[in-house]
Amino acid sequence: MARSLSVKIPTSTLIADVESTIAKIEADLATYPADMEAYREASKAHQEVILNAVVEAVKNPDNIGGEYDGNAIVRIGTSRYGGSNGVRIEVNTDLLNLPQAPEQPTNPNERTHYGREYTTKLELLKKNLKVLKMTNQEEVNASTYNTVMELL
Repeated sequence: MARSLSVKIPTSTLIADVESTIAKIEADLATYPADMEAYREASKAHQEVILNAVVEAVKNPDNIGGEYDGNAIVRIGTSRYGGSNGVRIEVNTDLLNLPQAPEQPTNPNERTHYGREYTTKLELLKKNLKVLKMTNQEEVNASTYNTVMELL
């Protein structure tokens, strides 16, 4: 006969975890505008580096190949679409050895769906914290803990 296992987690531990996560999100929110500005500047500098490398590659006739030349850094081809002629220039960025693009910081408090609610993680954590502080139970069961841990 199988026995059920009842796991209990101290409420104070869960409250401390929720409070520390709220503090981390609020700290990330404070630095998010500066992080985005730094990303925009780094992205602009990265675009300039790419543009300069592409211009230099196009200037060198040894880099230019035909439309189906897979070893060429710059491939030039023509296309006909809708009765008009066009010229297509493709740059093989793998062969140029360009630097990696800067990584865009993620919004630490972006709205998303949590079950049926469309809210932010911070709002949901504050709501859960309020409920946890109102309880007079010393322990919460593992399923409650697991539900809150999905947010942490």
